[in-house]
Amino acid sequence: MNQAVAIAFEKSFLSASLEQQIRGCDSYELAPLFLELFSKSQPVLEAGCGSGRWCGWLYGQGIAADGVDWSQALCDRAAAEMPGCRFYARDMADSGLPDGSYGGLMALGSIEHSLDGPGRALAEFYRLLRPSGVAVITVPYGGRLRRGCRALSQPLELAKGSRLLRRLTGKAPLAPQASTMGNARQGTNAAWHPQFALSLEGWSFYEYAFNRQQMDGFLAAAGFRIVRRFAAFTDEGLYHTFGRLAGRWNDAAARVDLTPAGRLLRKVLPTSLIGHMLCYVVKKPATR
Repeated sequence: MNQAVAIAFEKSFLSASLEQQIRGCDSYELAPLFLELFSKSQPVLEAGCGSGRWCGWLYGQGIAADGVDWSQALCDRAAAEMPGCRFYARDMADSGLPDGSYGGLMALGSIEHSLDGPGRALAEFYRLLRPSGVAVITVPYGGRLRRGCRALSQPLELAKGSRLLRRLTGKAPLAPQASTMGNARQGTNAAWHPQFALSLEGWSFYEYAFNRQQMDGFLAAAGFRIVRRFAAFTDEGLYHTFGRLAGRWNDAAARVDLTPAGRLLRKVLPTSLIGHMLCYVVKKPATR
């Protein structure tokens, strides 16, 4: 992940109390699935755990859980506030933890931020799981509808980096040597639908949005057996696909407030088409 983007994530997680973040887990769409799977597959590792909120939530449900994340600050806070869990400030694709340490694993919106793709992380997850271990992995869903809408809106997106438009609209100027979109695209895989972030330092790679065929291939290459695959988070999907036509993000409530157009789209478009995240339940075979 780009350093500026990583630091923004860190600041976001540190800005809210861990207790508040753990409470919010109860209303998460996949929470019942986690209880169903991980109550029988312990201990659990959250790869890319961020604040550590899911480790805390699982621990509160009687499920042993550890976390690994690049951020030392986040891991230190999590360890101090949740002594029943262990946290490792390491690369989740090269954790250094022993083979077969975990019965369960969760990676929620984390593997898509690697410029080289998810292969190394998935291979590490496979190594860390015990035979018959189960994992829940989610990535942004790069289906045809989202890709098409993003392509149509690309000129407007690129305009955000225009020095002239920023000056005319009163926005802070970009750094003199700000990275261009062309710079940011270097090293990315266009087939994986890369997304980019704009800061005062210019454009940088943010994440990939994979389709089903791509994720199926990544997981098979790592050795996993797919148990279940589905799209989820409809409102967020509408927001990320159609932008403000569909709704606005409500920071306080951590949800999308849909517009009338967004509510109409929700009625006519299935989640399988416009879900925000592509979700997988996978298993490591008992024997390979």
